Amino acid sequence: MRLRQRKRENLLYDNKNWKKEAEMRDSEVLNQIVFSETATKEEIGWLGEGLERFNLDQTRGEFSQPGIEINQLIKDPDGKVVGGVNASTMYRVMHLEVLWVADEYRKYGLASQLVLGAEQIGAQHGCLSTQTMSFSFQAPGFYQKLGYKVLGIYTGYPFGISEYVLNKRLNSPLNPVARPQVLTLEGLAGEFSISDDPSPQELEVLHQGLHGHVVENIGDKYKGMAIRLAAKHASGELAGGLTGFTTINNLILESMWVEEKFRGRGVGSRLLDMAEQMAIKNGCVASQAICLSFQGVQFFSRRGFEIYGISDSYPAPVQEYHMIKRYP
Repeated sequence: MRLRQRKRENLLYDNKNWKKEAEMRDSEVLNQIVFSETATKEEIGWLGEGLERFNLDQTRGEFSQPGIEINQLIKDPDGKVVGGVNASTMYRVMHLEVLWVADEYRKYGLASQLVLGAEQIGAQHGCLSTQTMSFSFQAPGFYQKLGYKVLGIYTGYPFGISEYVLNKRLNSPLNPVARPQVLTLEGLAGEFSISDDPSPQELEVLHQGLHGHVVENIGDKYKGMAIRLAAKHASGELAGGLTGFTTINNLILESMWVEEKFRGRGVGSRLLDMAEQMAIKNGCVASQAICLSFQGVQFFSRRGFEIYGISDSYPAPVQEYHMIKRYP
């Protein structure tokens, strides 16, 4: 036992010397990198491509599956959009992005029909689960009534606002029930139609409807700034990048990527530092990060982020970590 311990001490000593040399090399590399707060469209595109390659490699090409977008709109007898749902799909999970129904039609069960219809489409295309995030002033209770469970609650926002992370397992139906394309609402004249192929203009009505509901509840507190950072080596080679935005006095991290040859040299930390300093100057009190188990969980943990929710929506053994960091 003592011999084992001494060998370990020797290795530790050698590692310390190696660490000093590595830090010197890393510092030299970092000094040759220029960090920009105004990443170009091309640089942001490169960031997305790098992330996509990595995610596909880590999931044996499955990350982009089933790769469909689900859109459903409900129109009144005059053809006016009165509600709708928008969902994306990623790594066998359907993500509900937008759900909105006009105030005057909220007592007719339209929202439930929209969500259940989207779930059926997702399941038919191979989605294992559905997941969404809902502010406390929106509809977390509504989703729970439809079978969603709460995975975590983000409490980094001021003004008493919180955000729920919810998911629900989907069962692919052996004999899917045909979804109605025409609805009649009790007490209302005429037929309401369901559209699966809305135009860009009709989708804009859906997004504006949800936006209006947010403004109605929190005013202009949603306003913030976009963050687009790039790191470029003196040779002209892109080393890394980060995207995010601020809203309700919070930094929401969207994506971060460091080219493999530049990893472990402080590039990611510098990018995150820059984003956080910009956010703090913009009045942010906390930041939110979401990453899968094969991405940067340990990196964010070392940078002061804490896990407030874990999602098992994805194919095992992959999990998704929802993380928060509060600023002093």
